[in-house]
Order: sequence, then structure tokens, then C-alpha cells
Amino acid sequence: MAPPGGDASGRVAGRQIRRLVEALERPVDREDRFLSSIAEAVLARRLLESGAQLEFESPTADGRHADFRVRVDGIECFVHVKRVALPPGTEEPDVLHAELAALGAIGRAVTVAVRCAPNASADDRRELAQALETFIREASIGDEVLVRGDDGRWLGSARLAGSAAGTHAVVRAGADAGWEAAVPRVQRLLRKAYQQFMPGAANAICLVSDGGAAIDAIEPALLGTPVERWDRFPPRGERVAIGRADDGFWARGRAAGSRVVAWLPIDGSAPARVWERDPVSEATERERACAAALRRALA
Repeated sequence: MAPPGGDASGRVAGRQIRRLVEALERPVDREDRFLSSIAEAVLARRLLESGAQLEFESPTADGRHADFRVRVDGIECFVHVKRVALPPGTEEPDVLHAELAALGAIGRAVTVAVRCAPNASADDRRELAQALETFIREASIGDEVLVRGDDGRWLGSARLAGSAAGTHAVVRAGADAGWEAAVPRVQRLLRKAYQQFMPGAANAICLVSDGGAAIDAIEPALLGTPVERWDRFPPRGERVAIGRADDGFWARGRAAGSRVVAWLPIDGSAPARVWERDPVSEATERERACAAALRRALA
């Protein structure tokens, strides 16, 4: 928490987030609370460097608080920060070995998250790739597969995470078949943040994770699980269209007061994201300004 640029003495930042700095200097209680303070500190620094003014732990309603009351460009909004802690192993994606990267030659425009056993040999990886080839060609979006060798050893797993640009599969290291357990966990965080909203004001939720693997749980939790639909009018040359199930935090008009959600991976392994709820035209000027301020801070 060194002073941000333009605040060499640290006096401005110190006044605005003094209680947060104290929580970092004198950690108490559970480890998860301290890690949440770190997540808030990272976001606070980004906001301060973008020119925002912050008030930490600002009261909202019914005895609740927003993590930050943000003032920027004459606009005020309340930002609710939640740290996404995924199960062990999901924040450190596997290395994508050449045998698995070769699956990108498959002529189907899907994104494939693959996880390989850490002690797998080259022969094991080739066996895994051979098993996944049929899966990638024939499975539906959202399907998962677990692959074992003839001796019963776990070789790896994969999930069709969604559609991809272009004409071929996009293969990347990702979380294994237990990924969906993180989706309801993220939705609980979203609902908890929503309960802390300031009525009648602009509010935004910012999810902070240790690494980029969290996007595999955050996007489905917010927007809904990717699914294939047999639409009457799919894209040209395709039999099906890719859509979202109605199980997302924003689906079916749920959480109608939530219009802006952001995500920041602390380690910079993936670009930060800001989602605005459709249709954007229904958002207030303050909500659009809040989304713009978060984009500047997280860029």
C-alpha cells in the first residue's frame, strides 16, 4: 500500500482508507478476512490512482455497509467488494502440454478447458488427448468428461466452456470437473453484496480473485451456464446457437437493482472485466458513470 502516483506523501490515500491500511498492518481474526482486506486494498489502489476519492466502510441501510463510497467526475456510487476463493488447485491452472495443445486443430469453434494429471507421462497425455478428441467433436456446450487410463488412474478432465471465435477449437488449461461447485459459491457472494446495496443510489459489485481461473465460475454465476439451443434461426452454417441458461444471478429479472459487476484478478493473469446489464439504456447516468470509472481503474 505504497502511496499511489501523485500522492508521494501518502496523506490523501491515508485519510481516505486509513481503516483499511490499519486492517492490513494489524491483521486479526480469520485468515480469509485478512485476504479479503488485501483484495479491497488492491482495488482501492486502482481506484485512487484513477483519480477517485474513497470512503471506506460507508453505511448503506439496515445497519449494513458498502466497502467503498466512490466519488469521481462528480458522480457518487457504492462499490461492494467480494473476494472469490476457489477450491485448492483451481487457481493454478495446468500447463498446456503440446499433446493437448494439438487439440486446437479440431475444426469446431468451441472453448475447451482441459486439466491434466500433474504426474502424467507423455504417453498418458497422448492417451488423454485421444480420448478428448471425440469429446470435443461431439459433446454439447457445458458437458464435462473425466478420463481414466486402463489401470484406473485419473489422466485428466475437460469441459466445453463455450463457443470460440474462428473455426477451430480453443484449448486452454482450466479447472477440472469440480468447477461447478464454485458457481453457487460465487452466486452467494453476489447475493450477499446485493443485500448491502444503498437504496436509490448507484451500486456496483466487484469480485476480486487471486488468479484468472476464477472467470470459469464468475461468468456462469452472473450470466448463466452456457448451453446449446436448437434455435429456429441459428448462425449461418451452424445447427445450433449458443446461449445461456436461466440460472444466472441476472437471469429472469433477478436482482433488478444490480446493473454493474466487475472482476479483477489480482495476479494480472487475465484482463479485468466489467459487465453492464442489458439493456444498458435502462441504467441511470450514475450507474453508467460508475461502470466507466471501474473500467478506467481496472484497465
